[in-house]
Amino acid sequence: MKILKRAAFVLVSFVAFLGIFSLNVFAEGEETEVTLTDAQINTIVDHCDTIKDSLKSLQRVDSRTRVYLGRYYETILTNFITPLNLRLVENNISNTALLENQTNFANKRNSFVSDFIIYQQALEELVHVNCKSEPVKFYEKLLVAREKRKIVNKDVSKLRAMTDDQVKLVEGLKNGQQ
Repeated sequence: MKILKRAAFVLVSFVAFLGIFSLNVFAEGEETEVTLTDAQINTIVDHCDTIKDSLKSLQRVDSRTRVYLGRYYETILTNFITPLNLRLVENNISNTALLENQTNFANKRNSFVSDFIIYQQALEELVHVNCKSEPVKFYEKLLVAREKRKIVNKDVSKLRAMTDDQVKLVEGLKNGQQ
C-alpha cells in the first residue's frame, strides 16, 4: 500500500510537471522544435532537483511495474492460454479465435517488453541530462520519454483487452459456442 501511495505521488508529480509546459506538435518525421520561454526554462532550472528525484522514483516504480506486468502476462500466456489451446487441439476441437488470440497476445507481449526497454532507455537518458545547465535538452528528452511511455501504455491497454477477449472466448466455448 505504501508503494502504491508513493507511486501515485510520483506519477501525479510527473504529470503536474508535464502540464506546466505547452507543446508544439508536429507530424511524425518532421523536425520538432522545442521553444521554451524564459519562465519555463527558469522553472526547470529552479525545480531541477525535485524533478530529478521524482524521475528517479518513477524509474524505480516503473521498473517494478515492468517486472510485475511481464510476469503477469507470461503467466497468462503459459499457464492459461497455451495449455487451453493445446487441450483443444488434443481433443480435435477447432477454435480459430482462441488460436488467433494466443498468437496476437504473444506478439503484443513481446512488443510490450521491447517497448518498455525503449521507454526505460529514454527515461535513463532524461535522468542523465543536467537540467540546470541544459534545460532545453532536458525538456526535449522529457518529450521523448513521454511519447515512449504512451506507447507502453497502449501496449498495456491492448493486452488488457486481449485478456478480456480471452475470457469471453472461453466463456463462449464453455457455453457450447465455437
